[in-house]
Amino acid sequence: MKPFTRKQFLNRSIVLASTLFLLGGEWNLIAKGTIEEKISDPPDGLKPILENDPTAQALGFHQDAKYTDFNLYPERKQPQAKNQVCLQCAQFTKLNEGWGKCSILTNGVVSTKGWCSAWSKKS
Repeated sequence: MKPFTRKQFLNRSIVLASTLFLLGGEWNLIAKGTIEEKISDPPDGLKPILENDPTAQALGFHQDAKYTDFNLYPERKQPQAKNQVCLQCAQFTKLNEGWGKCSILTNGVVSTKGWCSAWSKKS
């Protein structure tokens, strides 16, 4: 077997590292899943609360909790915060599988997957 030169070794190392990096990124996309679960439509005649509503903005509200601003609410990164969604909140009253009313954000309906800083655990 013929020994590698330094140049050949470096070239092959770069190619190998690049290939592993690209394949690793591809596998990561596959593992996460490229299809996201869509939030269902709200019940007939009811409008969802807009995230740009002044009260909703003040509470950091999002219809999907994964879009929470983690810089403003770093506690949302903690593992126990994973289940902190509107469905598990004391302020939430369920209307159907995907939507419900909030006693704080009263001008519409909120998604069961939503979150705001007023979240409190149901007892």
